Amino acid sequence: MSYGESNERQRSRSGFRTPLDIGMGVFYIAIGLVIMITKAFGTMSIPPVISYVLGGMMVVGGGFRFYRGLQDILQNRKK
Repeated sequence: MSYGESNERQRSRSGFRTPLDIGMGVFYIAIGLVIMITKAFGTMSIPPVISYVLGGMMVVGGGFRFYRGLQDILQNRKK
């Protein structure tokens, strides 16, 4: 495998990973918020501490994936 083939594969993976990171980031943020909000209405039967910790972790993880996708888009614009 030559350098050109390797570089082409990285670009194709990056082209797929960026929208996936943004989409999954939004999804994780939404699910985390739903977990925290539905606990406030009493519709889930898990302890409040666990729902807030789980929801907070999902929001933080989703924010990281969303940021990583945006950062990749901004780097590709500069090129």
